[in-house]
Amino acid sequence: MVYKRRAVAILLTALFPLFLTLLWVRLAFTETFLEFLYHRVNLPPDPMPYELRLSIAKMGLRSVTSDAGMEEFRNSGLFNQREIKHMEDVKELLDFFFLILYVGLPLWFLGLFSLRSSKSVGKVLFFGSLLLEIFVLFVVFFSLTNYEWLFEAFHNLFFDPYSWRFREEDMLLRVYPMDFWYKATLYTALGVFSLNLFLQSIGLLLWRKKS
Repeated sequence: MVYKRRAVAILLTALFPLFLTLLWVRLAFTETFLEFLYHRVNLPPDPMPYELRLSIAKMGLRSVTSDAGMEEFRNSGLFNQREIKHMEDVKELLDFFFLILYVGLPLWFLGLFSLRSSKSVGKVLFFGSLLLEIFVLFVVFFSLTNYEWLFEAFHNLFFDPYSWRFREEDMLLRVYPMDFWYKATLYTALGVFSLNLFLQSIGLLLWRKKS
């Protein structure tokens, strides 16, 4: 029984960075976060007024988070077939990862409760947070030093290398310039790191508290 709980604790620790990251990414794919971010993006000059660009950006968000939003995106007449195909690919990827989140996170909590020891729970939270800190620091470092490499590496990992490259006049680049993704990455990393630090503090308290 002891070895079984230890194996469960190791698995929970390894999965902690995945579920916390996916949870924050899901929160980032909301209109509230998009509006927060859009006010902080350096938008390149464009004939479109700011409010219209924001409205189209929200349409793009809806397209990757719901079937109705994707239908609206396809029928808007604002995007070419290559842009539509890429957003369909993004939606398929998000559907996969969010399904993992919706199914896996409750199971993760069940596994955590099954440990039946506050010290064991504390160790999972502390060391899982430590793993996630390493990942976040990696992302932040490359974001600050060579974001284009990080952006390309991510897209080439999950998408066809030629499916996500667009022209400057394409609508996706007009409403989602590189500065949008740069700041989205940094703010998401900051959010993940802050929540992670809070949970790590709880984990340390649970781990070190006297019986």
